[in-house]
Amino acid sequence: MSESRRPSSGGGNRRAAGVRRTPSGKSAKGGAAKGSSRSGSSKSTGSAKGTSRTASKGASGARTGAAATTSAASASSAKRPTSRTSVSARHAGAAPKGAGKGRGKKVAATNFLNYPRAGRKNPWRWIPSLRMIVGAMALFVLAGLGFAVWLYNDTEVPEPSDFALAQTSRVYFADGETEMGQFSEINRTELPADEIPDNIKQAVVASEDSSFYENRGVSPRGIVRAFVNNLQGGARQGGSTITMQYVERYYTGTETSYVGKAKEAIMALKADQELSKDEILSRYLNTIYFGRGAYGVQEASQAYFDKDASELTDAEAALLVAVIPSPSTYDPANDPEKSTQLWDRVITRQVAEEQMTPAEADALEFPQTVEPNSENSLGGTNGYLLSQVRNELIAEGFTEDEINTGGFTIVSTIDPAIQENTVQAVENLPEDRPENNRVGTVTMDPSTGAIRGMYGGADYVTQAQNDATQSRMQAGSIFKTFTLIAALEDGYPLDSRWDGDSPKTFRGGWTVKNFNDVDYGRVTLEKATTSSINTAYAEANLEVGPERTRETAVSLGLPEKTPGLTDDAANVLGSASPTVAEMAEVYGSIASGGVHRDSYVVQTVTRPDGSSRYEHETTDTQGMDEEVAINATVALQGPPTQGSARDLQNVMGGRPVAGKTGTSESFRSAWFVGFTPQLVTAVGMFQPSADGTGEESLTPFGGEDNITGGTFPTQIWGDIMSTSLEGEEYLDFPEEVQLDNETQERSYVPPPTQEPEPTRAPEPTEEEPSEEPTTEEPTTEEPTTEEPTTEEPEPTEEPTTEEPEPTEQPPSEEPPADEEPPADQPTEEPPADEQGGEEEADAGLPEVEDLLPGEGQGLGGGREGRGGGRGGD
Repeated sequence: MSESRRPSSGGGNRRAAGVRRTPSGKSAKGGAAKGSSRSGSSKSTGSAKGTSRTASKGASGARTGAAATTSAASASSAKRPTSRTSVSARHAGAAPKGAGKGRGKKVAATNFLNYPRAGRKNPWRWIPSLRMIVGAMALFVLAGLGFAVWLYNDTEVPEPSDFALAQTSRVYFADGETEMGQFSEINRTELPADEIPDNIKQAVVASEDSSFYENRGVSPRGIVRAFVNNLQGGARQGGSTITMQYVERYYTGTETSYVGKAKEAIMALKADQELSKDEILSRYLNTIYFGRGAYGVQEASQAYFDKDASELTDAEAALLVAVIPSPSTYDPANDPEKSTQLWDRVITRQVAEEQMTPAEADALEFPQTVEPNSENSLGGTNGYLLSQVRNELIAEGFTEDEINTGGFTIVSTIDPAIQENTVQAVENLPEDRPENNRVGTVTMDPSTGAIRGMYGGADYVTQAQNDATQSRMQAGSIFKTFTLIAALEDGYPLDSRWDGDSPKTFRGGWTVKNFNDVDYGRVTLEKATTSSINTAYAEANLEVGPERTRETAVSLGLPEKTPGLTDDAANVLGSASPTVAEMAEVYGSIASGGVHRDSYVVQTVTRPDGSSRYEHETTDTQGMDEEVAINATVALQGPPTQGSARDLQNVMGGRPVAGKTGTSESFRSAWFVGFTPQLVTAVGMFQPSADGTGEESLTPFGGEDNITGGTFPTQIWGDIMSTSLEGEEYLDFPEEVQLDNETQERSYVPPPTQEPEPTRAPEPTEEEPSEEPTTEEPTTEEPTTEEPTTEEPEPTEEPTTEEPEPTEQPPSEEPPADEEPPADQPTEEPPADEQGGEEEADAGLPEVEDLLPGEGQGLGGGREGRGGGRGGD
C-alpha cells in the first residue's frame, strides 16, 4: 500500500501541519472547519499566529476556547479606538470608558461672537475671544472711516472774509443787554498773495512751520509729540501747522480740546487739497492777530512801524513774526527783553533754513517800533472795567489772542446803575480837587463776591493804572478791625476794658499816642473801635499777639504778600498797604458772616454759536466763626453812628451801616470801608508824588484843612451806597451774641508810669499835618475850624477817662466823656488817628521803620503806630 493510502494516526498531524503552513494571506475557511470537526485542537479564526504546537485540550474545552477567542477577537476588532490606548488598557483587553471621545475637539459656539465662550469654565468663558476682539476693532475702524469721510465731505474751507464774524468780543453789564465796550477795533486790510513780501513769508515758515511746503496740512509727528507732552502734564500743545493755525481761527479762536483739534485737522487736510501753498500762507498772514488791534500783516506793519507791508525790512518782518505766539505779551512796548530774544530766535531759524546767510543775519539790528496807540474803546471810566475783565479772563486760562478774536459775548457782574452812581459820587467832589488827587472804589455783593461797581480813574487812556485794583496805600486804622476780630476769637468780649490814655509806652520802648494826645481812660473794646483809640488797640494787639492780627487779615482774604504785612506790634495801626479791592473783599467776609468769597467781575462767556465757554463758580471759605463776625459787626457800627463817620446817619436815612475809617501818617492816604447787609464798599484816596515814585500828603481842598478818612472818603461812600440802595429793603444787622469763649481778661501789665494829668485837646487851629499820622477827622467832628470854641469845651474841663466809675475818673468838673453826645465832645470822638507828632514818634520807636515798605505807586508812606503812629480816623 502506498504511503498516501496507509492508514496512520499521524496523518492528521501532517494535514494540520499542512494547514499551518498555508500562507497567511489566503483564506482558511475550509481548514478552519475541518480543524474544528476533525481535530481536538482549536485556532483563532483569521489568526495565522495563534496556533500552538502544544497538545490540544479536551474537545469540549477546545470548542469553548475557540468560540470565546473568536468572539473576543471580533469585539476587539470592532471596538478598537482611533487613538492609541495605554498599556494597562491593552492588557485589560478593552479600552477605558470614554476613550473613544477625541481629546481637543471644540464645543460649537452658541452665537456669532462666541460670547460668553462655549466650552470654557469661569472666569475664562467671560474673556472675549480673539474673534470678538478682531470683530470689534474692525467695526470701530469702519465706523471711524465712515465718519471721517462724512466729515471731510461736509467740511468747507473758510474764506478770509468769514473770519470777521468771529473776531470782536463784546462785554456787557450784568443785565446782559447794556454794552460796556469792546476790547479792540478790527483793523484788517487784505493783501493779494503777490503783494505780501517774501521776507515775511519766509520768516513765518521758518519760525512757525518749517515743513510747511512738504506737509499735507497736518503734521503727524507734531501731533504725536503734542499728545505725549499733554499726557505727561506739560503745557498743552496742539502740534499745529500753519494750515491748522489758519483754519483754527474759524473756530472762535484757539481750540485746545482733542475734538476741536480733530475738526481743525480735517479742515486743514481739505484746505491743503483745494488751495495752493502760497494761497494758504497769504490767507494766514491776512488773518493772524499781531497785537495793537491789528489783524493781518498790512495793519501790523502800520501799527508797529507806521509803514506798508511792502516796505518791511528783514529785521522788521522777523519782529512781526516773533510776536505771533502772544502778541500783547511779546510786544516790544510791553516786554522789550523777551521780544528781543524771540526776534533773535526767528533770525536763527531763518539761517538754519538757508533763507539768509550768517553774515546777513549778523548785520541785522533790532528794529525800532512806534509807540502803541491806546484803543479808543478803553477810554473813560469803563476802560478800567474792560481791563479788569480781560485780566480776569487771562487768569482763568484765556489767551490774549483768544479774547481778541474769539467773538465772545462776555457778561460782567457790573451793575449799570451802581456803576453810574459810583462815577457820579467821585464827580461830586469839590471843583478845587487837585489834579493829582487819586480815588479808587469797589462795591461788592458780599453774598457772592460779585463786583457791582468800580472806579479806577477818570480815563484809562491817559492813566492806565487802576486805582481800585493796582494802587496801594497804607491802611491806617481800618486795620484795627483785624485785632478786634482776633481779640473776640481769643475770648475777649466787646465789654473787655483797655487803657486808652495817651501817650503810652509799651515793652520794647514802643510809644503810642492818640490824636492830640487825648486821654480816654479805661475803655471797652467796643468804645475803642468807635473812637479808634490807638493806645487801647496797641495794648489789645500786644495781648492777643501781633501775629494773630496778621493771621486774621489773611484768613479773611488779604494776600499774604501784601507790602508791609508783618507780625510787628505796629501792624494794628495799619502799616500794611493793601489795594481798595482787597479791603472790599476782606470786609465782605465780615459782612457775609465770616464766609470769604473771592471777588470777581466776569459772570459768563459765551461762544458765537451760543455754547458756554466759561461760567464763574463761587467758592466759599469760612474765614471766622459766624458769631464772631456778628459781634465784630456790632463794634463796627460805632464809627458810622458815633465816631468819625457819623455824618452817614444823615446820608443813609437811618439805614444800618458798619465800617471803619482810616488815615495814614502825614495824611498820605484816607479810607472808609463799610457795609450794609446787601453791599460792601471800599473807598481809598491818595496822592502820588510829582515823579510818580512815592506818595505825598493829601493836598487839602474843598474847605477841609486835613483830608482824613472821615471827610471825602466817607462822603464818596455815602453817595454811592445811598443811591445804590434806593428802593432796597432796610435790613438790620444781628444783635450782639454771647460767645462761648468769653473767658479772657487783660493780663498785660504795662510798666509803672506817673498818673497822667488831664490832657488838653489842642485848638483846631493848631494843626500839624506833617505830624498827624491819621487824624482821621478833626474836620468831621468840628463843623468849622474858624469856630473852635463852639465845638470844644475848655481843655481844662476835658475829662481824661471814658468810664463812668468814679474811681476811674480824674478830678474834673466835667461828666464822663462817654455820657455826652458825640457831637458836643469832638475830643472824644476823634478816632485815635489823632495822635502826636511824627517827630515824637520817631524818638519813641525808630525800629518801626522796618514796618513801612514805602513802595509802589499810591503806597502810603505813613506809619500808623510808629512810636505815636495814629489810628487814622
